[in-house]
Amino acid sequence: MLFTSPQDDVISSLTLVDSKYGKATTAKVARGSGAEPGGLVLTADRGSAVDLSNQFVVFQLGSQIDGHSVLECSRSEPAIDGRPEEPDVLVALEMLSFHLAESEKVGSDTRATMRINFGKDESSTDKRFDTLFWSIAAGLTLYDQANNRKPVGKDLKGDFQKAFGNRPIEIPGGLGRLSFEVVKHTEPSWWKRIFSFMQSDTGAGLVSVLGFPAITNQAIKVLDELLDRLGDSKPEPLFKSLPLRLALSKYARDSFTGGNTRIKMGCLRPGFCIMARGRDFKVLSNADVIYFPAYGRLVPNGVTEADLLAGAFEDPLRDVTYTVFRLGMKGTRLDPTFNFGA
Repeated sequence: MLFTSPQDDVISSLTLVDSKYGKATTAKVARGSGAEPGGLVLTADRGSAVDLSNQFVVFQLGSQIDGHSVLECSRSEPAIDGRPEEPDVLVALEMLSFHLAESEKVGSDTRATMRINFGKDESSTDKRFDTLFWSIAAGLTLYDQANNRKPVGKDLKGDFQKAFGNRPIEIPGGLGRLSFEVVKHTEPSWWKRIFSFMQSDTGAGLVSVLGFPAITNQAIKVLDELLDRLGDSKPEPLFKSLPLRLALSKYARDSFTGGNTRIKMGCLRPGFCIMARGRDFKVLSNADVIYFPAYGRLVPNGVTEADLLAGAFEDPLRDVTYTVFRLGMKGTRLDPTFNFGA
């Protein structure tokens, strides 16, 4: 049963789908004793509150050096127009780097399983295709045993396109739903059997990526149950996101909002995006960040490559955990028909 405290002022309600795409949960957004002054808490079953500041969300990396370096997804303008004759979007997704905050407690035996689900949102205008998801499971080694340190950002990267057999992610209707989760645990015996560790002089950072294209909600549940069988390793969510509803085209955005300017729709466009905790947005924005792909690092604008290599700068992001993705998109029209005839 959903409830809020008598002191809470309920201002809105919404329906969420849990991170494993199980049953939908209706939650209430309230302002009151459970939130910081002027803040919001999300009340859910058993009166628990989801702290939105600790949830991972998507930010778009700006493309102009004199503009905003990091944009909230609601301020991002889709690059694909879309139209009823070509409403669908193909997406290519690549994780370029993963940066773990210095404050994260990681031991030499720490491992993690990363899960990403990306597929059609149930509110999409598309009625031709079932709601399917493209699911990614990857193993992360969060400690470099060879050098007795945490791996640097560029050690943790993965080409998800290869994991899907070089097939693009299909988003019918252009309205997608994305979730991201990293579960920390010690290495169980089954992990070595499923994943093949990469070897290098500096130690392995990313374990082989497994892709599961176009699978149903039920298949994701089965996959999650498999990945949750971690023996006695006591898995612990390191961080996760709420399922994020994102428009990949202007057509998808306008179809959902109906032109209502009070609806701040999250959008994605081709280029680079950052996933970080909501509370870190101001840190990223104030740092006016730039990105060095060779080193997998976000640094303040003005820091040179020489400064970066020498560590001769004050890093405001040292306690920020983030991951950087590269996105490719193309408008298309998917054809659900199949003809057995000539």
